[in-house]
This record gives sequence, structure tokens and C-alpha cells, in this order.
Amino acid sequence: MGERELIGMLAAISATTALGIDMALPAFTDLRIGLGLDPESPRIALTVTLYLLGLASAQLVYGPFADRFGRKPVLYAGLGLYTLGALGSALAPTFGVLVVSRFIWGVGAAGPRALSLAIGRDLYGGDQLARILAVVASVFMIVPALAPLIGQGVLALGSWRWVMGAPMVVTVALILWLTRLPESLPPERRRPLTLNRTRTAVVAVFSSRLTIGSALAVMFDFGSFAAFLGSSQLLFDDIYGRGDQFAFYFAGMSLVMGLVVFLGSRQVRRVGADRVIVVTLPLTLVLAVAVAVWSWQTDGQPGFYGWVALLTVINSLRTLVNPLLQAQAMEPMGDLAGTASAVIGTLSLGGGALLASLVDRSIAGSVTPLALAYAGYGALSLGFALWARRPEPAASDSAPVGAES
Repeated sequence: MGERELIGMLAAISATTALGIDMALPAFTDLRIGLGLDPESPRIALTVTLYLLGLASAQLVYGPFADRFGRKPVLYAGLGLYTLGALGSALAPTFGVLVVSRFIWGVGAAGPRALSLAIGRDLYGGDQLARILAVVASVFMIVPALAPLIGQGVLALGSWRWVMGAPMVVTVALILWLTRLPESLPPERRRPLTLNRTRTAVVAVFSSRLTIGSALAVMFDFGSFAAFLGSSQLLFDDIYGRGDQFAFYFAGMSLVMGLVVFLGSRQVRRVGADRVIVVTLPLTLVLAVAVAVWSWQTDGQPGFYGWVALLTVINSLRTLVNPLLQAQAMEPMGDLAGTASAVIGTLSLGGGALLASLVDRSIAGSVTPLALAYAGYGALSLGFALWARRPEPAASDSAPVGAES
């Protein structure tokens, strides 16, 4: 398999995560009505939050199993659960059944999420890994661009149940394509599946300042973006009265984000991932603080076009830096890539989902809570990213992180 096909496949594997969220966004209004919720109920954000919590928590299971049995069998298992969760969501008779199915859907999505990063680390390292992950992210952004439009089209043909069930078609196609993917973890590099070995791998993750600091930076960065995902349709509809145009604006934002990430990946080749991170994160924070101040001065209703433009720039920059931080976190992990990817994913996505839930419940007729989340979480993300870059204590130089005794 050539590098271009591999990048496309890793992007497709990663994109199943976003597809489970973004395709459903245009159906939220119909979903509220169909399941008897108040037309303006913020409870609908639970369908995103529970999905993300399932996505985060299950990675701790996928990682050790992938290190023991290889990447592909575990990936197939995750896609099977993903399909089951989508089917349950499509058939859900009540809102309670829907959120449980969404959690199962997220548990299934955790497999592709953890394994795409582990496969990348199996095959690449250093700035090359950062560049590959950035290119994967730029290709991946095509899905958030198209998914709401596809969801809107499916909604025009049927109900919100059709929208929930449609991703099952994608998983079947992806399973067939995965037959071309060679196993990236050969038998001689696999680790026994024991509690002690797993504990050793988890300790290795938390013992590396570069790994844990980068993972925490990703967590706070993702927290603000997850809040945007959970509340964006509500903000477009209730504050700006543009709910019917949401899918088109979301698609445009995603395409811009993908372009920025692709151009940024070329800069990684020129100047290195570390320099891109150091420049991008402070710039993102400055813009986020500006949006927060503007929102506060306008009582939570800044001008629509300016708000969308600034949010697009901020989201583009954070989407660029996120895979670079992930690559930085994975760099010291070596043969622990499966478990390390799972721990990093659980921490960043699970923590990010919980941070987002604190914001979602406070959004009512104002964009200020979201703007404050971007600024506050952005400051913490920058702080942990800078802390991760500090030299490790001298004692850590005695053995490589994750080395076997």
C-alpha cells in the first residue's frame, strides 16, 4: 500500500468518529420533536456528550488488546460495535434508549480512533509522524464538511432515524477496504495481555512529561471544540435564526479547516512540528480572548458573520495543532503504541467531553459561555503544551520510556 492510500485509509478510519457526530447535527430539531423533547431543549447535547464519553472510555480496552492481538482484528471489532450503536440509535423509541445507543456507538468508534493513531505510530516517527497525522487530519476534515450536508439530504428523503442509520453503509464499505491494509504490528512485537504489562504501559504514559503534558494540552483544546459541536446547531438556530442554513455554514467551516491543516502540514516539513505548535497555540489563545471580550460587550450576541469568521479561524488553528500534539505525545511510546494511544485518547477525549458538558448546560440565548470556554480552555492547553516541552528530569534518562525490564 502506497503512502497516499494509507493516508486516505487512516483518514477514513478516523473519520468514522466525526461521522457519528456531524451527520446527525442537522437532525437535532426533528429529533427533539420526534422524541417529545422541548423544541429548544439543550438535552439534545447529551447525544454528543454520551457518544464522546463512550469513545473515550472504551479506548482503554482496545489499546491493550491491539498490542496483544494486532491492530486489524481489534479494528474490525470496533467497527462491528459502531454499526450496532448506529442501528440502536435509528430504532430508538425513547430519548433514554437513544442516549444509551449513542454511548454504545461511541464505544464502537473508540476502536477506529485508537487504532488509527497506533497504526500511524507503528509506521512513522518524529516530524514525519506529525506530518502524516496533519495530512490525515486535513483529509479527515472533508467528512465534517460533507457530513451535515449528507445528513440534511437524508433528512429531506426520510426522518431523523434514517440519518442515524446511514453511517452503517460507510462501515460496511470501510470493512471491505481494510482487507488491503497489512497488519502493522508483527507477532514478534506483540505484548502479553496481562494486568501487570498493561499497568506498566499506563505508568510509562504518565511518567513521560512530553506524553502526559501533550495529552492534557489536547484534552483542554478538545474540550472547547466538543462544546462547539454540541451547541453549534442550537446557537445557529436560536440566537441567529439560521438553523436551516447550519449544514452549509458547517461545511464551509470544515473545508477551511481542512485547507489550513493541509497547508500547515507543509510547514511541518519545513520548520518542524515543535515550531508550528509554539506559534499556533498562542495565536489561537489571543483570538479566543478577543471573541470572548466581543461576546461579553454585545450581551452574548456578536455579529453573525464576524463571529463565524473568527470561530472558523480559531477552529482551523486548533485542528492544525491537535495532530501535532498527538504525534508529540506518541513519540516516546515505541512498542507501547496501542496502549499509549488508548490512554491518551481516553484522557483527551473523555476529559474534553466532560469539560464540554460544563459549557453545554450553561448555553441559553448567548454565545458567551462558548467564547469563555475557548479562552479559558485555550489558556490551559497552552500552559500544558509549554510544560511538556521542558526537559525531563535527569533520572528519566536512565531508560527509555516503555522499555521492558
